[in-house]
Amino acid sequence: MYTLFWERLSGAIAPQAMLEEIGADYRKVYVDMAAGEHRGSAFREINPAMRVPALRMPDGVVIGETAAIALVLGERHPEAGLVPAVGDADRAIFLFWLMAMATGGYPVFSRAWHPEQFTFDDAANETVSLVALKQLDEFFAIIDGAIAGKPYFLARGFTALDIYLTMLTEWMSDKPALFAANSKVARLCSAVAERPAYRAVMEQHA
Repeated sequence: MYTLFWERLSGAIAPQAMLEEIGADYRKVYVDMAAGEHRGSAFREINPAMRVPALRMPDGVVIGETAAIALVLGERHPEAGLVPAVGDADRAIFLFWLMAMATGGYPVFSRAWHPEQFTFDDAANETVSLVALKQLDEFFAIIDGAIAGKPYFLARGFTALDIYLTMLTEWMSDKPALFAANSKVARLCSAVAERPAYRAVMEQHA
C-alpha cells in the first residue's frame, strides 16, 4: 500500500489523482503545514526536505517532490499509460515539459501568494507578488502554445502532464481569466476535470 502525505490544495493533487487513475491501494496522512507540522521532527524523519507531498511506497521508501512522485508512479504502473516508457518516442518531450512545469510554473506560485518568504523588506511584498503573477501569465501562454493534442498536452492522449497542468491552474485566483486567455489550457483542464479520478480528488481538496 502507498501512503500519501498531503495537505488540501497542495502539490499532492497530482500524485493523488494519479493514484486514483492507476487504481492503486493507498491511504492519506494529513500534514497541517499552517501549523508547522511539516517542520516538526516527526515529519522530518519522513521527508527531510520538509515539503508536502511525500509518498511512502509499498517497500517503505519515501520520496518527495510532485514531479518525482509522478514519474515514479507512472513508471511503476506502465499499464496506466501516464508516463511514456524509456525508449518511447514521446519520452523526451514528456520529461521536458514536466520539468518545465515543475521549475517554471510550480515555484512561482509561492512568490505570488507568499511574497514575504522571498524578501526581508515588507514594502517589497507587493512588487514580488506582481512580478510573479506576470511570470505566471507568461508561463501559461508558453504552455498554451506547446499543447499538441486535442484536448490533451501530447498528441498521444492523456498523461501525467495533463494532471500536473490542471493542478497548477487550481492555484490561480482568476481561473476564468486564465482560461479566456489560453484556450488550449482551458480545453485541456476541462477534459481532466471531467475524469472521475480527478473529480474525486478535488472533492477532497476543495
